[in-house]
Amino acid sequence: MSTKQRGMIFTVIATVIFGITPAIGKLTYAMGNNGIQLAFLRHLFVLPLFLFIVLYQGKSLKLTRIQMKDVFKVGFFGNTLTIVMLYSSYEYIGVGSATVLHFLYPLFVCLMNFLLYQQKLNRQQILCLILAIVGITFFIDASASSLTGIVLAVLSGVFFAYYMVGMDHSSIRYISPYVFNFYLVLMNSIVIFLLAAIMGRLSVMSAGGYLLSAIVAVLTSLIGVILLQKGIYCLGASLTAILSTLEPITSLIFGVIWLGESLTLYKIIGSLLVLLSTFILVKSQNQEGDG
Repeated sequence: MSTKQRGMIFTVIATVIFGITPAIGKLTYAMGNNGIQLAFLRHLFVLPLFLFIVLYQGKSLKLTRIQMKDVFKVGFFGNTLTIVMLYSSYEYIGVGSATVLHFLYPLFVCLMNFLLYQQKLNRQQILCLILAIVGITFFIDASASSLTGIVLAVLSGVFFAYYMVGMDHSSIRYISPYVFNFYLVLMNSIVIFLLAAIMGRLSVMSAGGYLLSAIVAVLTSLIGVILLQKGIYCLGASLTAILSTLEPITSLIFGVIWLGESLTLYKIIGSLLVLLSTFILVKSQNQEGDG
């Protein structure tokens, strides 16, 4: 199996996991949970698992000064803020809508590569940007809560794009995925706990809420994240982002089936426009790769 084929398999499995877990996570909100606390528990529950894996593999936890700087920069601005924003958006809008809006990140990846690394935008990519912006407008209604959820979901896409670009263009590429993720979940556990404490978002849940939160943690922060990072290493940030198109579709389906979320005509049109922009982006990237 070629490196590209392995990268595709890793990425598809990761995106299906990321598409299902929002619906699982939102089930805990009725059990006393909230977006920020779920983000905290997602990292706390897998922290000992990553430490065990690193020690079992005999990996060194020592990082260079540059690596420490990149881990904090990419980890905090790319990962911590992504999760806090996205999980918080579930409190205001459906997980399907939030995931579709979050999935604007492939466009943000292209924009960041353009701004930071002088990778030119072609006509198809500019068209994708226009389609995506129009698509967002179909999610907007008159309620302030909806607007808050939309802003949070879109911002989560911006920060996640920074995470993917940072993974592809920093010293993190040369750190063991398990060592990197140990430091990542350690930092997120501390930072998000402090944020939750300051905002008064820590609460006691039922046993079922903690169990579901643990399932979300293992699937996302351990299995999903590792597979996605392996996908980035094999394919690069732009192509990995593009191949993740199953994520919003999966979230929409499970949001409707598991949570009974409504899927209005406007949301369907908005989703189609966002996904169409991604499809065009896929075609554009493939043409560049063939060239």
